[in-house]
Amino acid sequence: MSDARPSTFTWIYAGSALILVLITTFAVTFAVQEHNDRVLSDEINGTASELQDTGARITSIRDADMKHMNDYIRAYAEMTPLLDDYDRRLQRITDLYNEAHERDRRLLRVERLYKGPQLASWENMSEILNIARALNKLFRQEASVIQNMALLPEPERMQFWHEQFLPLEAQEKALRAKMLIDGQRMSPNER
Repeated sequence: MSDARPSTFTWIYAGSALILVLITTFAVTFAVQEHNDRVLSDEINGTASELQDTGARITSIRDADMKHMNDYIRAYAEMTPLLDDYDRRLQRITDLYNEAHERDRRLLRVERLYKGPQLASWENMSEILNIARALNKLFRQEASVIQNMALLPEPERMQFWHEQFLPLEAQEKALRAKMLIDGQRMSPNER
């Protein structure tokens, strides 16, 4: 009569097959997550670069040596389409960072075995994006004030400038200083 129980060799074979399936599943999961993270990271870096380029163009126009009211009127007319572009890019990078943050928070993240959560990085980037939004909103307010000022007769412009534009400019300088500080707080690998 034969014994109906599986032999020790069968148990070893089944156990080894199960371990092989688990290792393969882990490796495939890791490879897929790494690929998706790399694609998202490349998209974030590209969008961030485009956002910085647009921001640099806006800042270059804004920081130009303007001596007369008409210089401001021309500069802000030139900035307005760039602000629209900046808005689109800022929204895109915000969406990408939110997607990356959601991925980082998922329960089944293989990279958690070798990387810790990036909570400080998410908080820093969230703060920088909030400042960028506030700055863009402020630039739009300044542009509106300058457009309104352009409609005024020359003698009334200076008072309007002091009452309406200069307070916004002071807020702008404070936000730009805060962004500089927050940007310096981030380590190079968090950018």
